[in-house]
Amino acid sequence: MNEQGAFLTQSINAILEGAGSLLPELMLAFFFLLLVTLDLFRSQVIKKLLPWLALTAFFATLLIQILGGYTSESVQFLNLLRSDGLARYAGILFSAAGIFTILLSLQNKQLESRQQGQGEYYGFLLMLVLGLNLMAKSINLLMVFLAIETVSIASYILTLTLKEKGRAIEAGLKYILYGALSAGIMLYGMSFFYGLTGSLNYTSGDFWFSLLQASPLMVTVAAILVFAGFFFKISAAPFHFWTPDIYQGAPMPVVAMFSTGPKMAGMVVILRFVAAFSDPANATAFADVQLFLGVAALATLAVGNFTAIWQQTARRLMAFSSVSHAGFLLAGLLAFGTNYTNSILFYLTVLLFMNFGVFLFMQMAEDDFRIERLSDFAGLGRAYPYIGVMALLFFISLTGLPPLAGFMGKLLVFSNLWEAYGLSQNKMLLALLVVGILLTGVALFYYIKIPFYLFFKGNYTDKNLVISLSDKLLLALFALPLLVFFFKPDLLLTWIEKLLTTVR
Repeated sequence: MNEQGAFLTQSINAILEGAGSLLPELMLAFFFLLLVTLDLFRSQVIKKLLPWLALTAFFATLLIQILGGYTSESVQFLNLLRSDGLARYAGILFSAAGIFTILLSLQNKQLESRQQGQGEYYGFLLMLVLGLNLMAKSINLLMVFLAIETVSIASYILTLTLKEKGRAIEAGLKYILYGALSAGIMLYGMSFFYGLTGSLNYTSGDFWFSLLQASPLMVTVAAILVFAGFFFKISAAPFHFWTPDIYQGAPMPVVAMFSTGPKMAGMVVILRFVAAFSDPANATAFADVQLFLGVAALATLAVGNFTAIWQQTARRLMAFSSVSHAGFLLAGLLAFGTNYTNSILFYLTVLLFMNFGVFLFMQMAEDDFRIERLSDFAGLGRAYPYIGVMALLFFISLTGLPPLAGFMGKLLVFSNLWEAYGLSQNKMLLALLVVGILLTGVALFYYIKIPFYLFFKGNYTDKNLVISLSDKLLLALFALPLLVFFFKPDLLLTWIEKLLTTVR
């Protein structure tokens, strides 16, 4: 009994010691329970407060993560979660994505007209970001699985927000099926890793030392199975098939969140996972896994870019654009021996502003002008120059052309690939570099379609509508960082470096 009591006391002390590192997550959980509880009341005053409470939660967590000081990097939560600089910066991006999603939701006419379920909608946005934070902090395979499933469950429900739309129901069912398949494959791969190493902590030296002693074929098979779940989250081939249907059926603010939040969290998990490959001593032992990632990056780039060419609706075009960006990010991950982590985080930050800007523009097009197909944009840019110019900026940045930050994001990735090729002479890196540059030209072909219709096709003859000041300000909010980070990329890169290297 004394031994059991001592063990219980030790466990409680360990939980209390590491609980401080979960302050942002505890705050999100508190506000989630608060929103769900308040949603039970019928008072219209309370209903109107719900989005602002969610916004308060995201602003509070954003402020906590920016200021830091709530935890020590040396403290881990039961060897399951680590609150290091990488997790902290990712948390900042997740909180920003949550704020942007709320702002788009307040401007969305379909969500605004809903009388019921608002508390659940905003509550599950909080739960989604909570799961993303846990993904970024996870250093245990089982914890990664639980965090991914938390994100997935919240995502399924958010996809079905507009249940009255048949397309939303179809999208939600497909999302559940694809998610269940990828989760099952991933869990099977994790069981292989546990059998080979006797550990689930994939950041420990003992874990990778045990893999070095195991059969290379078994290690490669296990890694491929685990990456199935990761690829599902970042929309990478061949687990990208859910993307166009979800983008077509879910509410626009939710789609904007899906295009950024889970992709950022998935990339952070993969960053932690491939850290062992960057050690030259381990590079040869895990060469097959690196080859698999390279092939997956090439396939994702090809599928995303070439399939986007044939799309006739803006939503599906952006779905395959998201797949394409996943390919660029995977390619950047393989630039071992370079400062690839900073480049990936820079790219993800720029992607956050680009995607939310584009989806706000598309939301305005759908709500105000009833536009869905690309050809319906004809003449809209000449009738409404402000939104036309803003859309042009976002699409140029997505392509990766100057003078916008999308160019700097791709330039950093390409520079790292070239530097890594010079160090290792790995022909896969050269192939990724050449294909990435060529497909940037292909991307210009489909990204320029909407600006072409906006300014060079027909005349928009519908009645004149007044674009709200809030929409104009939001478009400017998303566009401004794209200009700043092109001319002053060091502002962001220095901050990223400081967060990743500072020991609190």
